Amino acid sequence: MKRNLIISTLLAVTIIPLVVWLLMHRRVDTKKIVDNLHLQFEDISFISLDYQADGQNRFGLNTNTVSGVLHVGNDENTVKYNFLADPYTAEIMEITVQ
Repeated sequence: MKRNLIISTLLAVTIIPLVVWLLMHRRVDTKKIVDNLHLQFEDISFISLDYQADGQNRFGLNTNTVSGVLHVGNDENTVKYNFLADPYTAEIMEITVQ
């Protein structure tokens, strides 16, 4: 009984911090973000991403987001958009006209 308690405690002390550290240091999936933008818009001429996932206070929560600029169209017909995306799921959260 005592041995099981010691093993459980050691596992909890080592595994839980490791899982938390791995979740906090996940890789940003920029390729999926670009792919999702291409699914939503046609005739994209330029995409710029801010690779640093910065903490922003959105809706009362501190969130990590990737921001960027998207150009759609050619020459004088170009429309510029600003967007925010989730860095880990690559979900486009907000798109606004610049």
